[in-house]
Amino acid sequence: MLSKEQIDTYQRDGYVKVDSLFSPDEVAALGGDMVRIIEEWGEETIGWKGPWRDRYLADEERQNTKAVFLHNPQHYSGVWGRVIFHEKMLSCVTDLIGDSVQWHHTVLHAKPPEMGTPFPMHQDYPFYPHNGTAYVDCLLHLDDAPIDSGALQVVKGSHEKGPLEHVLGADTAPHLPPDIYHPDKVETVTIPAKAGDVIFFNYLTIHWSDCNRTDEWRKAVRFGYHHTDLRPIGRAEDDPHRIDQDNVLERNSNTIVAGFRPNRLETRQLATGSVQANEPKAS
Repeated sequence: MLSKEQIDTYQRDGYVKVDSLFSPDEVAALGGDMVRIIEEWGEETIGWKGPWRDRYLADEERQNTKAVFLHNPQHYSGVWGRVIFHEKMLSCVTDLIGDSVQWHHTVLHAKPPEMGTPFPMHQDYPFYPHNGTAYVDCLLHLDDAPIDSGALQVVKGSHEKGPLEHVLGADTAPHLPPDIYHPDKVETVTIPAKAGDVIFFNYLTIHWSDCNRTDEWRKAVRFGYHHTDLRPIGRAEDDPHRIDQDNVLERNSNTIVAGFRPNRLETRQLATGSVQANEPKAS
């Protein structure tokens, strides 16, 4: 599905945009159900909390931003239950991370008109850390996302830095220290998009987005996929964002959408009808 040039761009820059990956009919079906999901199940908030807001927003804006986040739209709509197997999207994913692919999560990031929430500079890695880099986030746009709508912005090549230390805590979402990583200090590339476009980016790629200051919604849905060899990495017991069995993103992360999950056992004693094995080894 992807050209060699597109694959090279992803490997070099940490992201690549594919135009019109979803057809207008697909976007209409997904978008229509998403509007109903938001109306019946969505909850508007001010967006991510944390000390970063003092550095990204004017005083009068800090309590006025708006956002609708919603995990697992497949819990509300059959159309959204089937989309994780979207043939064209998975073809791109396998081109980027290999033939054996595991779905990890689906989450809506909706910015309402006029003051849709911004997001500070961050990597997605701290939200769902794994023991490897073969993890790709796929941002499907349900609406046009011009620059003024709070389009995705990325730091080219930043995935090569590996996992970076983020500001963590009970009262903030993970974000990079604004004294070092801030749009005024670090050059970023804005990626405007049309409805149906998908931006693929490595979960180590630094990204952020500004407020939606238009009079239209900016709805985008992120799908997370990783190679089946990757395993989640636990976090400290006192970390409110740690990954554990109760995390909503992890409860639904075992679906294989491409290829096969191999059973990596070092020894098997099949002759006696019993199996002796060590823990699976991530490769």
